[in-house]
Amino acid sequence: MPSWNIHAAHVERLLREGEPPELGIRDANVFLFGNFAPDVYVGYLVGDVSHTLRYCDTHVTAPHAIPLPGADEFWGDYIAPYITSGGVDDLTLGVWAHLTADHSYNALVRGFNAEHGIPAGTLTRIRKQKDFARFGKLLAPRLSVEATPELLAACENFGPYAIDADDARKAVKAAAGLLDPEGEDTISGTDGDLVVEPAETASGGYLLLSPEFLEGAFDATDAAIRSGLTRYVAELKAAGGDPAAPAPARRPKRKAFPVGPRPAILLAKNAQAADADAPLDLNADGTRFRAG
Repeated sequence: MPSWNIHAAHVERLLREGEPPELGIRDANVFLFGNFAPDVYVGYLVGDVSHTLRYCDTHVTAPHAIPLPGADEFWGDYIAPYITSGGVDDLTLGVWAHLTADHSYNALVRGFNAEHGIPAGTLTRIRKQKDFARFGKLLAPRLSVEATPELLAACENFGPYAIDADDARKAVKAAAGLLDPEGEDTISGTDGDLVVEPAETASGGYLLLSPEFLEGAFDATDAAIRSGLTRYVAELKAAGGDPAAPAPARRPKRKAFPVGPRPAILLAKNAQAADADAPLDLNADGTRFRAG
């Protein structure tokens, strides 16, 4: 999945190239956090949260080696129903942007792999994630997120599941480290005894992809996010809503997602679990798969 640097760079570009109200953004800080939120409870980027949730639930997807998060499904469940009654908050829009970005990058990588005959697997996954980490560092976004009262309130009222205030603060702290230009990548260069060398398709210091591919993916993803937010504003205005007005307070309609243990317990059960920025999850038969 795209690194938090990539997600932050997309937010930075949206804010730089357009006026936030034109995209339905009222609180850029809360919107930025929304672009990280689906990863908070997966257990790999924020290491000390109170519990974990399944990747498939937080990203609205099914088990695949390169999953395609359900941005459209999230829109249908948590955005579209509320457009005629005042719209949704910045956290919800940010989460949709995150899912859109993850879907876009992974779909493009799927196409790249198919075109070049690259099989799915551990080596491909690590190469992809290290390339995303490197690309994100080169984008060098300068945004930072703060645990404001507005952000914590939005986390408490988030539609699919609550984000505990202490967990949100830990995610903000994790973001500060991950977005630090001098910080280290979270992706290991090896998987056990497996040394990761560049694939024949790689160039520009990458292991699988190329600068041209990643720059093209960045542009395509920006266009997808911008188009969706512009559509949201147009539909909200058509329904008589004001994009600059606060979203109405609502009682969340939550699903009963299975809750897992704290990350330290989860990782302790699988020595390989932290070898890459790619969470483990459950297949339908209860066996584990790794998404990335």
